Amino acid sequence: MNHTIRARTLLHLRRLRKRRQAVRFRRALLAGGTVIALFAGLTVPAFAAGSVGALPAVTGMSTSNLDQDTLIFDRNGALLADVGYRGDHRIVVPLEYISPNLVRATIDIEDHTFYQNSGIDLGSIARAAIADYTHHHLAQGGSTITQQLVKQVYIGPNPAPTLQRKMKEAILAVQLNSHYSKAQVLSMYLNTIYYGSQSYGVEAAARSYFHTNAHDLTLAQAAMLAGLPQAPTGNSPLFNPDQAKRRQAEVLNAMVAQRDITRAQAEQALSQQIQVYPPANVVQAPHFVDYVLQYMQKTLHITPSDHKGYRVTTTLDLNLQHLAEQTIHDQIARYGAYYNFHDAALVSLDPKTGGVLAMVGGNDYYRFGGAYNMTTHASRQPGSSFKIFTYTAAIESERLNMTSPILDQPLIFPTGGGSDGLKPWAPQNYDRRNHGTLPLKMAMGNSLNIPAVKVELTVGIPAVLDAARRMGVTSLNQADPTYGKSLTLGGYAVPPIDMATGAATLATLGVRHRPAPVLKVDNGLGQPLYNYDVKKNEFRAVSPQTSFIIDSIMSDDRNRCMEFGCGGDLTLPGRHVAAKTGTTQDFRDNWTVGFTPSLATAVWVGNTDYVPLSHNSTGIVGAAPIWHRFMMQALASTPDQWYQVPDGVDQVGGNYYLPGTESLPGNLAQPWPVCHFRAYNPYTLTDAAQTVNGLPCVLGYTPRDLTRG
Repeated sequence: MNHTIRARTLLHLRRLRKRRQAVRFRRALLAGGTVIALFAGLTVPAFAAGSVGALPAVTGMSTSNLDQDTLIFDRNGALLADVGYRGDHRIVVPLEYISPNLVRATIDIEDHTFYQNSGIDLGSIARAAIADYTHHHLAQGGSTITQQLVKQVYIGPNPAPTLQRKMKEAILAVQLNSHYSKAQVLSMYLNTIYYGSQSYGVEAAARSYFHTNAHDLTLAQAAMLAGLPQAPTGNSPLFNPDQAKRRQAEVLNAMVAQRDITRAQAEQALSQQIQVYPPANVVQAPHFVDYVLQYMQKTLHITPSDHKGYRVTTTLDLNLQHLAEQTIHDQIARYGAYYNFHDAALVSLDPKTGGVLAMVGGNDYYRFGGAYNMTTHASRQPGSSFKIFTYTAAIESERLNMTSPILDQPLIFPTGGGSDGLKPWAPQNYDRRNHGTLPLKMAMGNSLNIPAVKVELTVGIPAVLDAARRMGVTSLNQADPTYGKSLTLGGYAVPPIDMATGAATLATLGVRHRPAPVLKVDNGLGQPLYNYDVKKNEFRAVSPQTSFIIDSIMSDDRNRCMEFGCGGDLTLPGRHVAAKTGTTQDFRDNWTVGFTPSLATAVWVGNTDYVPLSHNSTGIVGAAPIWHRFMMQALASTPDQWYQVPDGVDQVGGNYYLPGTESLPGNLAQPWPVCHFRAYNPYTLTDAAQTVNGLPCVLGYTPRDLTRG
């Protein structure tokens, strides 16, 4: 009985196997017949068309429509960043740019009848159909370059190996072949196909694997890349180097078989050791790249995230950028521990154009919080470096000149101190001393706080704000009454890039250029979308005469010898240069700002957590050495430059004056007006009571609040 059941079961299984083989054979014949009909130019049989369903239109395909990366370059063409989409990369290049080695290798290994077939290869399909029957499944072989392009664009990666999909692929391939030239199909294929390592297209693959480009691929490199599309992971030289080498040999043998290379060339290429790199999205000048991307979106209204393949040429000089980065790193490594500073920022501008030549937003972009760009955010006070705006306002007011005498005396204002401003405020010079009567140029050069407050209040806080805003400060955008007497001491946050812009305005004798990080933008086809026009970015902020006088004060080292010593880091040996330091309350921020006619640079040193610096660290010991070294090396090949005395400036000895201001009253040499009230209560004081002769008055005595402790 059991023998009978077993015999019947075996008979049933043999009959079932024969029926399945017959079905597979009919499917293979159907596929082959359909393809033959297509190849012969016949109408697709109704049963075939019905089985594949609706087909997409193949018109409108172009490499210009492909999503691709935005490439950001420095002013000399060095790549700063390749901005892809979620780690994927594609850079479209024309067919004629691609190395012939790669073109021949691809055709020989993937589709040696490419230039003769109609988008499908009948011989390959016949062999695939037999394989389908022999191996009892639908094989993946037999695809031409055109079919692979169809699969990539219309069907998607890793499709199910169904008869319906194969028929759909074949039909679309024939249609594609009839609508586009072979060169167009090959160009789209080489810019579309996936090569692994998140690289789509041969240019991205060449850059990723070999750190080269599609134009310069060697025969060995080309054969390696050409072997990847069939199995990007399985043939990867990163993950399966032995299999990658075997696949490379297959490609080279195919090229020999097609007589594109000789056997000797193949053996030589196969013997070469190829350096292969893991995928890495290396960004140079990362703070600057972030700044450029934001600038493009907000100012140029060009959005890199739409993946249109923009080619962005920036103003950055990568050599100066590397110099700035190294200088900051060295200064922190050498003195950071002693003075307790662990971060720094530098921004350098071309005064004549506003071009950003170097931008270091912090010492380490990749540490926690390091991506915060200290050069562009108004998060820190500029200290005494802000006085360049105070003294500019003073000179242009014609109420003071560079030799106006100023009494450096103790001042105690009834209000202005404390967080609520209702306590007495007594500004002090950073050396905690008073220095008697000095000329304005020495008060500015030695960065004395009390004379600066006197000058500010003489010309008026609104006048100082107006000068700062005209010269490039964008962060002081509240109403004028918002700002108090500490404005001139840098009591309100200003980003380094605004301080550099102010310095650059003085460097051009009063013509302001807003920071402009982009020279031009082209689309993926090389068509221009934007070109920087410096004429549209010029604004006469300060007169040439006033600027020249301020430049003269800031460039005369004798004006600062009393406090900073002569011949220090605020000078550049053999070169005219203007400079100003800045130090904020409790030594939390450390600045140096300075310029020549061709370069304006601002440096900040401090700690991102606001921890004060140690050992009374002023700008002369923290920021100035960075500024000095950067300026010295950046200007090494530039001859010394300075300004001719402009018309409208009167010279008396070594001093310069606006016409009619040579003999002004020496009002600031007199003691400051004292308030008339006797009872002091800051909560009931009126503005009128705190004003004498149109100026904020001071107390004639020291309140207990200032003597405690």
